[in-house]
Formats: sequence, structure tokens, C-alpha cells
Amino acid sequence: MRLFPMLAAVALVAVPLAAAAAEQGIQVWSAGSLQWQESRPGGTQRSFLEGDPTGSGGVVTYAFHMPAGAWFPPHVHATTARVFVLKGALLLGEGDVEDHSKVKRVEAGEVVLVPGSLPHYEGCDGDTIIIGVATSPFNTRFLGKH
Repeated sequence: MRLFPMLAAVALVAVPLAAAAAEQGIQVWSAGSLQWQESRPGGTQRSFLEGDPTGSGGVVTYAFHMPAGAWFPPHVHATTARVFVLKGALLLGEGDVEDHSKVKRVEAGEVVLVPGSLPHYEGCDGDTIIIGVATSPFNTRFLGKH
């Protein structure tokens, strides 16, 4: 029964994405073609692939790279993110304090929904790339020192 809400959430994102693709032409991204725009904590990197993260209500697609062994500190986002693991495996934990013994492992090919304002942290044990889709404004607010 959990699959239906996830499919419904993906469908809600797919319609605006289809409209945006029609306006801009077909865009294809792969693990090897991503151009990283900014460095983040823990040696991670991020790029916005589509949309304006500072906008209001638009679709934002982003890529996030974590080198093997990286951990991204506890944080929240303003809006819900739908995250697809493109490469590697995402180790995802809930809460404002990192506890690596309580993470969920999300493998390449799997999708996870991270609700807006949910404190979480992530890491990996091998080179990992995720693709996220959210609505703007999309930002990261760290919880505590980083």
C-alpha cells in the first residue's frame, strides 16, 4: 500500500516536469555528464539542473554527489524532496543528531520521499549520486555547527 502514495507523488511532479521539458526541449542527465556547481560540507557537491531554487512554487531538479565515506550534517529543507538514487547507495537518517546506526539504506534505482522540514542527515559508503525533485523555494538550513 505504500507504493500508491509514492506513485501519486511522482505523478504530481511528472506533470510540471513534462511541461518544463516541452518548453526547453528534451534534457538528459547521467552520472557521467553532470557538471558540479558548488562544493558542500563533507566533500559533497551539488548542481541545480532545472528551475530556480529561490523561486516560488516552481519545480527544481538538483543533483547531489557524495564521495565514498562522506556524511552531510543534520539539516532541513523548506519543501518536500523526492530523491532518486542514481549511483551508489544513500544512507539516510532522521533527526537533528547524527546516529549512523539508525540510517536507512536506499540503493541505486530506489526513490525516497523526504518531507519538508524533517530534520535529516545522509552519508554513503561508496561514491553516490542522487537526483532530487522539489518545489521552490528549495534551500538547506543546517542544524547546529557544520
